[in-house]
Amino acid sequence: MNKIKFLIILFALALFNISYALEDKIIAIVNDNVILNSELNNKLATINLEGTSRLQAAKLKKDILDEIIEESLLEQAANRLGIYISDIDLQNRIKLIAQNQNLTVLQLKEAVEEQNIDYLKYLKNLRKRIQIDELFRIQFTSRAYISEEEIQSYLKSNKFENIDNVMNIREYLIEDETNQLDLSKVNILVKGIKANGLEDTKNRYPNMKIKITNLSGTPFRNLPDIYQSNLNILDKDSYTNLFKTGKGYVFLKMVSSSMYSEEYKVSHILLKTNPMENLKSLKETFYRIKREASEKNNFSDHAQKHSLDKASAIKGGSLGWINKKSVVQEFGRVMSNMNVGGISEPFKTQFGWHILYLEDKRIKNISKDVARNQVISILKERKVKVAKREWLAKLKDQAYIEIIE
Repeated sequence: MNKIKFLIILFALALFNISYALEDKIIAIVNDNVILNSELNNKLATINLEGTSRLQAAKLKKDILDEIIEESLLEQAANRLGIYISDIDLQNRIKLIAQNQNLTVLQLKEAVEEQNIDYLKYLKNLRKRIQIDELFRIQFTSRAYISEEEIQSYLKSNKFENIDNVMNIREYLIEDETNQLDLSKVNILVKGIKANGLEDTKNRYPNMKIKITNLSGTPFRNLPDIYQSNLNILDKDSYTNLFKTGKGYVFLKMVSSSMYSEEYKVSHILLKTNPMENLKSLKETFYRIKREASEKNNFSDHAQKHSLDKASAIKGGSLGWINKKSVVQEFGRVMSNMNVGGISEPFKTQFGWHILYLEDKRIKNISKDVARNQVISILKERKVKVAKREWLAKLKDQAYIEIIE
């Protein structure tokens, strides 16, 4: 009986689709899909055709139909590859669109409907766009390889004025044009300036000639090469290392700049709860490790013995120099609030429970990293554009496409 019911419903749906298709004329067939006249009209309705000649309107109509055919081919390709967009993915994208426009999801819905766009159709089209974006990402973007030679060649032949690092620097010059100063004494003087300030250090070493110059609003590219190289890595207090010039010994303090990022030399121990060990027991283990590591300065030994992150465990838990953007939010928050030499409290991330040991901090000039990433994006976009065009042409050649006049 249920089988008969099912067949009746199926037949009724088939009749409905046939009658609907008769009312709404089929204008193209793309493999096993059809394109209806209403789809073309819906797209044309969004364009102001006032003042357009019949020839221009006909061309525009043809171009839009070509776009719809391409979309159909891409949607079919995505379906063949098993690329489907879940309701959760769709809702997350809607939230992101609303957030970028400083709207709530409800306000976004109202804004869409104010433009006489059916919200359900808007969601359907958005789902298609996300699906096609994901198709392109899998097929092209993730596969596009950019070699080091390509990056360096582009960097040499192109300037990145928009990311040039304008900085405010304080230059400390310890004059020594005759090369008579003892380097060990200069180092003591530098430590004194950093720890106790300039005036106190001058009073202690009155025979030393120390000159300070404020270099405000100086583009990084205009600085001497030796200054540029020393400004790439700063200590946690924003000072460079000491270096020698023709006038004497120099060290610099970066007062302000938009192109520096804090980096942390950090080690961690990762543990997870299991059926044999509850959270209380795990925390007790962490506190015992913290106590012993603080007393005996042997955090690395404990990491090698206990950490479930085997890649870092063999290096004593060391993750090397990292920044906040390279780790999950909670890890970055704990790490950035630690003092050098400190061991954190246990905390949880999606990977498990951690404790951290912060060995050192520094400040790194990231303008070169930013330029490099921009070059990779530019070159990838070029390669992807060519690959997409060639692939789409091949897709059309292999498809059955019939335009019905």
